[in-house]
Parts: sequence; structure tokens; C-alpha cells
Amino acid sequence: MTGDPGDVQAHITTFWSSVAAGYEAHAGNVAEYGSAAYQQWVDALASVLPDPPGDVLDVATGTGYLALAAASLGHRVTAVDLASTMLDELTASATARGLAVDAHLGDAVAPDFPPDSFDAVASRHLLWTLREPTRAMANWRRLLRPGGRLVAVDGFWFTAWDDGDVPPLFAEHYTTGTRDQLPLMHLDTPEPILGMLADAGFVDPAAEPLPDLDLGGGVPYLITACTPRRGG
Repeated sequence: MTGDPGDVQAHITTFWSSVAAGYEAHAGNVAEYGSAAYQQWVDALASVLPDPPGDVLDVATGTGYLALAAASLGHRVTAVDLASTMLDELTASATARGLAVDAHLGDAVAPDFPPDSFDAVASRHLLWTLREPTRAMANWRRLLRPGGRLVAVDGFWFTAWDDGDVPPLFAEHYTTGTRDQLPLMHLDTPEPILGMLADAGFVDPAAEPLPDLDLGGGVPYLITACTPRRGG
């Protein structure tokens, strides 16, 4: 495999398209909807999103776990993903729960929306698999209004790598060539991410570990930053 961005993204998109139908049933991926653990996760999200109703963009939404939670809090939610099968799962869950999410096929690195469109840009379990994180962060800042917020839930899932310890389908698509093009995949600390956010023009970047929200796959972090307010 080459380092061509299209090849890298094709591997990534193919993998997530393949696992969409069973993603939420896999232990460790999400807390069960309606459970106490799910509500705890929603409460953590509510603590860092702007007061509702706001315009929230969920990038690489997957099955819409974060998008649906934000919608349940009273936000106007737009969601994008490159895997159409993931968007199918999101749409089905939104219908079942009576929630409105505006879902689009689109790239998390360069979402196709006008500047100053959103009060928050959010993601869950995305940063580690970004092929161009500095470009993505610059684009997200462009989409945010003054005083807008960046909210990312992520973790350090791959500080070490052993082909024998990962599912074969995952290893097939997250090949050595793919992983070499993902700058954040093998981090073991949030500091490089916070530095990238600052370089992109965000202010007050911070990362908070959330051990109480560990679903068995490792401790997630709540990573936040803001855009400067007008005159700031």
C-alpha cells in the first residue's frame, strides 16, 4: 500500500462500513441506550456542550451515538460520515427514538459547510484514526462561531500493537501502511492533541480522563477547546 491519502481513507472507510451493523452490539463500544451508564455519558456530554438549543456538528458520527445524545439534549444536530452503512444505523435509531438528526455523507477532515455554521463540533473515537488531524482541526475551527466549542471523546487505545491481539478484519484494513499515515493512532498522552488545537487557533484546550465511563476498552478522555470570542 502507498501513502496516498485516498488509499488510506479507502481502507478506513471500508472497515467501518463493514462493521456498522454490529458496532453497538460489540462489548466496549457503547453503553446500552437507556442504561444508567448511558445517562452518565450523556451527562458528561451535556457538561461541555453549549446550552441548548445550539447547532452541533458531529463529525465521523458512525452509528450516531454522540449525535443522538446531543439531539436528546435539545440541540439541532448535523452529522457526517463517509460510511453510508453507519448513517443507515444512525437514521434508524433516530427514527426509533423520535429524534431529529440531519445526516450527510461527508468527510470529517473537511466537512462541507459554510464558515461560522455551528456552536459546537464534536466527535467520538475519531481523533486516533484521523489521517490529517492538523487540517481537520483548522477546518473545524473555521466552521465554529466565535465562542464555539470543540468536544472530542477519545482515548489511547493503541499505545502498543500486536497483530495477534486485534481482530483479523481490523488488522486487514489498519495495515502498517495505513497506521503509518495516522499521526495520533499510537499516542499515549493527550499533550500532542492539545498542542495541535492551540496551533489551529483554539483557546483553552484541555483533556480530562473519565475513568467512570470506561466501557472495558480503556479510559476515555474528554478533550475540549474553544474558539476566541469576538474581540478576544
